[in-house]
Parts: sequence; structure tokens; C-alpha cells
Amino acid sequence: MTIGIFLLYYLCMKKFLILVFILFLSLPASALILQGNAEFNAEVAREEVFNNINYALGPNEFRDYWYDPNFEANYSGLQNGKNKISNRTLALFSDGTYGVRYDNDPYHNYYYSSEGALFKVDVLNKPYYVYPHSSVAYNKYGAFKNATFVVSKSEQYLYDSNKKLIGHWVDNACYDESGKVLLLRKNAE
Repeated sequence: MTIGIFLLYYLCMKKFLILVFILFLSLPASALILQGNAEFNAEVAREEVFNNINYALGPNEFRDYWYDPNFEANYSGLQNGKNKISNRTLALFSDGTYGVRYDNDPYHNYYYSSEGALFKVDVLNKPYYVYPHSSVAYNKYGAFKNATFVVSKSEQYLYDSNKKLIGHWVDNACYDESGKVLLLRKNAE
């Protein structure tokens, strides 16, 4: 009878140890899956972008860029289908405006009218190539315009000062809440 109890105890312990071992091996894999699948929607993006935001900068913060210092080369290049010129990357929008990002400044994007007048500057919390990141747009005098949460190279959420969703960029099209295209852009390849 003692051998039977011992054998039963041995089999139970063996099953218990195998179960613990299997659980132990599966925990790190589960943790990796949870960390690697961060998902963002409009609400999560809104919370992220408005966390610790600066609503105003100095009135002369962007004075050197009030007029595009490379207007002729930039606009001519864009009209001829170029999106990369020497030390800068360009984006042309369907409303005729355009954006400039200088290679030596990964924390700012400058947006100009078709006449080369600055109307908006994005100030990023991380370099543009690190995802996700937040961007706060200011007018040329440093007043808040909008905020963007950039999920990836192909997805962004854009909000106004009341934290209302203005648009959702997917690839090179910006959509409103009803799915209507608001704006298109042509980026560098």
C-alpha cells in the first residue's frame, strides 16, 4: 500500500512539475506578444498627443522661416515632381501648400503657402523617424494650431485645440470622421 501511495504521489508531482514548466516557458512569449502589438485608435492617440502639451511658443521662435528661404528651388522642384532636394525632403499637398523637412533637423516640419509664406510649423517630441511620436503645430507667431499623433510612417491622427479629431492620415490621404478625403499629399519615395 505504501508503494501505491508513493507511486501516486510521484505521478502527481511529475504532472505538477511539467505543468509549472510549461507555464514558465509560455510567460515570456506572452509578454513579448503583448509588448509587440501596441494598437492605437483615435481615443488612445488623443490621450497620448495631449499629454504634457505646450500650447504656445515665443512669437519670434520661427522668424527665420516666415518666408521659405529656398522657395524658388522648392516650389519649382515640387512642380517638376521632385520630393528630395539636396539637404531637404518636400511634400506637396492637394491644396497647393507644401512642407519642408531639413535633413539636419529631425524635430521640425515647416509648411508654406504656394507663395512661400510660412503658415505652420510642426514641433516633434522625437525625431520624425521614431514611431510613435507626437507633433504640435504652431502658426508662425508660436500660437497653437493643432496636434498630431504619428503612429507610423503611414498613419497619423490630427486634432484641433478642442481635442476634436480633424483628420486621420492613412498613407497619403487624410480622411474626416465620415471617411471623406480632406487632403492628399505627395511625399518623397
